[in-house]
Amino acid sequence: MKTCFTAFISLLLFSGVAYAEVSFTGQSGSINVPTAFIKKGGANIALYNTYSSQKNMLGAGSKLENDTVYGAISYAPLEYLEVSLGSTNSSSDVNSQNLHYSGDLRIGIKGSREFMPHLSIGALAEALLYSKVTNSGNSAGYNGHATGYTLSLLASYDMSNSGLSFPMIANLRIGYLWDNTQHLIPSNDNNLLPPVGKYAMGIRGDNLTLMGISVLFPLPKYYIEPMIEFTSQFAGKYSSYALTDPSYSSVTFSENPMYITPGILFFTPVKGLRIAAAVELSLSKKLSQSTGGPAYITPQAVWVVGLSYSFI
Repeated sequence: MKTCFTAFISLLLFSGVAYAEVSFTGQSGSINVPTAFIKKGGANIALYNTYSSQKNMLGAGSKLENDTVYGAISYAPLEYLEVSLGSTNSSSDVNSQNLHYSGDLRIGIKGSREFMPHLSIGALAEALLYSKVTNSGNSAGYNGHATGYTLSLLASYDMSNSGLSFPMIANLRIGYLWDNTQHLIPSNDNNLLPPVGKYAMGIRGDNLTLMGISVLFPLPKYYIEPMIEFTSQFAGKYSSYALTDPSYSSVTFSENPMYITPGILFFTPVKGLRIAAAVELSLSKKLSQSTGGPAYITPQAVWVVGLSYSFI
């Protein structure tokens, strides 16, 4: 990891670049919400780290501590096409048991068109490839049955370059995730792993409706770009969690993951290099379990720091 990080910084210091925002997935956009804008010949590199610690997580008396690194790249060979590739390395402490997985891949292709000046509408399709895991967190190659897919509609409007000349860029994402992560663990182990352990390994097993809205305020004169996001994903149940607690067999919109994320992007002396700092604050309502009282659905705060770099 140290060698890769050194190489990454060296690339940043010796390349000609242009400013841009880069998401977790390497696509142009804010941290969690890809933008519909595409710049031909543009390329992005993203390296983000998230950390959270939460007691009473998906179970009374339970505790989850999670540290995840996201790395991704993207390239736009055409003015209406952008492709991306990302990977994940995650380490979690679940009730003093360590769970670790790495090598999950996210492959994306985004197409868009400018329908009005400074307004672009597009679509993003992704394939999510997951490495095999067990309830002890061991990896064993990819599990094709667990592969997930997303399809999203994107819309973006840049007011800073419009006749309004106001420093604001707005992005919208509405999508759907076909989730097959329940296949990551053997069926005979499915009842043995508690919901908090499945959450730590990214296992839910429900198709989800996705929504994301982000607003950025580019202020290059002051070397900063404040931003705020709202993101959510919804299904009427937590299928794999319900195997050990029937409380998860029917849930409301507010009992699904839902975050508001304030943050700030910092311009650096290296043109095209930005540093991001943000915190994802959960808006989700606690879920009342059959036993043990209410439990948190998501960590109440997820801290985010990262680097992004864009060049042509």
